[in-house]
Amino acid sequence: MADANESAESGFPTVSKCYKRLEMLGAPMEAPKNFKLYNAGDLPDSCYLIKEGRVISYEYTYTGRQNVYSSTGNNGPDSLILLPSVILEQKLFLSFMTAAPSKLIRIQREDLLRAISSDTELAIGIIHILASKFVEVHKRFRAESKRGVPWKLCNLLLSLADDHGADYDGKVLIKLKYSQQMMADYLHVNRTTIARTIKELTDAGLIERINDFYCIRSLDKLRHYMENIEMHTIE
Repeated sequence: MADANESAESGFPTVSKCYKRLEMLGAPMEAPKNFKLYNAGDLPDSCYLIKEGRVISYEYTYTGRQNVYSSTGNNGPDSLILLPSVILEQKLFLSFMTAAPSKLIRIQREDLLRAISSDTELAIGIIHILASKFVEVHKRFRAESKRGVPWKLCNLLLSLADDHGADYDGKVLIKLKYSQQMMADYLHVNRTTIARTIKELTDAGLIERINDFYCIRSLDKLRHYMENIEMHTIE
């Protein structure tokens, strides 16, 4: 699989190089778990590069359930958060909060715009990051339309494996602790439904738990399982 950060063939600088330039613009900060960066309705004055930890964007339903729309950690293409809203000076539709103790780089809007206007390569890198985010949102929207919880959960597990997977005796161990409640919040369903679906996948021999981490026994078999679900849905 090609490195997602490598984009020389398209004429873009690597994302990692762009992140290094952004890191030089900002100021480091540490935040504890459940530290609120912004509330929905706020006009953010900074974007953040996640060096360690995790940040979620979310809203609460009328019944008080937390719906998570993104769960962003370090070492991934989504490590830079709040970039579109900062550039467009747009108020936030969601709230942002750390889901774990985190080390962040805060990049203020005026410093970001000044750097973009004077650094062509950085500006091209920013375009690449924004385009990637647009594609990812489109993929998620497509994945969520007309599909049930089993398909969505399989898709989530494959995404986690892509970002945090490691070989484990021929299987893929997701080296990120991701609770059933976190899955429920992200997929906007109740925890009981997630628990039932996890049991179905486990009984089918597709996943297992190893030291509190989820492990996919075979990526191909899990993808084939998703294809069968999709075919039955279409029928």
